[in-house]
Amino acid sequence: MSRTVITIARQMGSGGDLIGSELAQTLGIGLIDQQIITDAAAAAGVSPETMMQAESAPSVLERMLEYLGQHTGGLDPLTDFSMEGAFTPALTGDSYRGLIGQFVRKTAAESDAVILRHAGGVVLREVPYVFRVLICAPVRLRIKRLQDYEHLSAVEADQRIRDDDKNRTDFFQTYYKVNWLNPALYDLCINTERVDVRAAVDVIIQAHKAASLGDA
Repeated sequence: MSRTVITIARQMGSGGDLIGSELAQTLGIGLIDQQIITDAAAAAGVSPETMMQAESAPSVLERMLEYLGQHTGGLDPLTDFSMEGAFTPALTGDSYRGLIGQFVRKTAAESDAVILRHAGGVVLREVPYVFRVLICAPVRLRIKRLQDYEHLSAVEADQRIRDDDKNRTDFFQTYYKVNWLNPALYDLCINTERVDVRAAVDVIIQAHKAASLGDA
């Protein structure tokens, strides 16, 4: 039986969240997003907010966690954690990112799912049945959408978009050594300037079906 695991990477304001949700509902499979953070945080014994910091570019908090981790005399963050039994990692960004990656891989191995964010396309790039999608849109359109969705001024929306773009670029470059907007990382890229949510979902389903037949 073929597997259906689709990862969605998206630019802020591109509509990727709506597309991911609609895609999962149409396919009748789970949408996995915040649950990965919740599960990883529970396994690590930290708050979801702390776990979320591991998906940001290096920050003051990141450097503080790295310092504390280096001075606890605790576990090796690369080798001493497991999802079985108690989990007490050293407080480092690497251990948190590693744990998030474990839950992403666990999800892909155990169930059909649409995995939104969490560098899923990069973490799972060697898994043959995973279909990787990038959702993007022009900056001017993303700014306008953010204004409408969150009732922000043009200046505020512009700053949010630019800050998010920079953080994502820095994050992927720092921790995965890739340009996350490189289309070669994905099986399908959709620009939502002229493609609405329903059309995007239909395109993804058809492209995934074609790719699955090609792999058979």
